[in-house]
Amino acid sequence: MISICIPVYNFDVTDLVDELLRQAAFLNYPVEVLIFDDHSQQYFRQKNALLGSRSSVNYLDFDFNIGRSKIRNRLADFASGQWLLFLDCDVVIDNPNYLKNYIDNLNNTKVICGGRKYGARPFRSEFILRWKYGVQRECKSAFYRQLKPYSAFISGNFIIDYDIFQKVRFNEQLSGYGHEDTLFGVELKKHNVNILHIDNPTVHLGLDPCREFITKTEQGVVNLAKIMRITPCMRKDIERSIKLLKVFHTLRTLGLLPVLRWAFKAMNPVIRQQLCSRNPSILLMDIYKLSLLSQIYRRHWQ
Repeated sequence: MISICIPVYNFDVTDLVDELLRQAAFLNYPVEVLIFDDHSQQYFRQKNALLGSRSSVNYLDFDFNIGRSKIRNRLADFASGQWLLFLDCDVVIDNPNYLKNYIDNLNNTKVICGGRKYGARPFRSEFILRWKYGVQRECKSAFYRQLKPYSAFISGNFIIDYDIFQKVRFNEQLSGYGHEDTLFGVELKKHNVNILHIDNPTVHLGLDPCREFITKTEQGVVNLAKIMRITPCMRKDIERSIKLLKVFHTLRTLGLLPVLRWAFKAMNPVIRQQLCSRNPSILLMDIYKLSLLSQIYRRHWQ
């Protein structure tokens, strides 16, 4: 059995669940769907709660937000299947063979990642930064991802053997947005668990407005610094797996961190304005993240 684990926050997953159940019925393959709502707005809780009336769907909502790592671990704890398929809630499946592609590869490995893709360029400028970042940094073919399988791991579309998950799990010391999948990939490498990347993407729909995405990015940088602090034994593996940290290490070696700190203080409003334009620079986004990282460097892991 496959337990399809969907952590939900402020999104209607009715169409997603309908498609998954349709494909499972066509394949005559046993599945259960677990929908755990991380304290969404009442409208979304009411919509998604209706799915719980179906025999193969289990719905649960929380009285308070427990975070991205914890809710994924709770989903796994309640799952009955030998395989756990984790999906973000803000995706759509446009491939009628999506489940079949995973099922056909279950005998090949213990962890399979399907990838991610995005739709057409949004019309509204406030969503362009998130869309452009996703297209340039997250939409990678299986061939490209397999070159660096652990660095390319993303938590929004992957299937994993239950026993392997219980050995690794998501680190609950991380709160807020960002890099829980980075640490999970490092843990898989630490436990010598092979990852198979295949071309089986979901379409990412949930585009954050520019300023919200910048705030989430800042939270992600803070989480990245926290990872470096709480996992000193894995620091070198983490630095090798994340391009941002590789560049940061080089700049630190060259003594350029004061320049980054100055840039963060002096250029912050200008950078934010450019990132929220109709033609945001992803390179500038990288500089912004490096500058923020230099600000918190001493406090978190120096």
